[in-house]
Amino acid sequence: MEDQILGEKPRKRHPLILFLIWILFTLVVVALGYPRVRSSIEDSGVLEVLKTSGLSSQSQANTRNVEVVFIQYPQTFKTFTVQQSRLGGSAYHDTFEALLSGPSLEILKTGAVSYIHADTTLIGVTLSSSILYVDLSKEYLLSPDLETARQQIRRTALAFQRVKDVVILVEGKQLS
Repeated sequence: MEDQILGEKPRKRHPLILFLIWILFTLVVVALGYPRVRSSIEDSGVLEVLKTSGLSSQSQANTRNVEVVFIQYPQTFKTFTVQQSRLGGSAYHDTFEALLSGPSLEILKTGAVSYIHADTTLIGVTLSSSILYVDLSKEYLLSPDLETARQQIRRTALAFQRVKDVVILVEGKQLS
């Protein structure tokens, strides 16, 4: 179709050619600038800083500080902060895993002990309507003093702001 006023055909733009010219220009800029940019980054030491900060943040992401309650002589409940590996999906789970693991050597040196039987394992922990349900294995019933063991679990759970009450289950059944 010709332009009736000028008598010329309208020019067709070739977007593919423009795109190829842009790609070629970008490749030339990258090829010429890459060695200088690379040496500048290596000289700055940024890569080493990123590597070390990445390792430390990764190790921090694999642990969390939790508060657990152990007993110091005579029947004094004391809260200890313990660094626990992230084993479960929640802080509740990791806290009770730390509690059931028993006191560390440093905590034992302060005279603190656990009244929860050493073979007790955590089956699950769930928070619902501000009530924390802690499900333990049947070895919990072998604890030397069940009331003190119950208080350990209760005091550890009530340290969480969202927890208003605690229900202890053994193998899925509520203790009476």
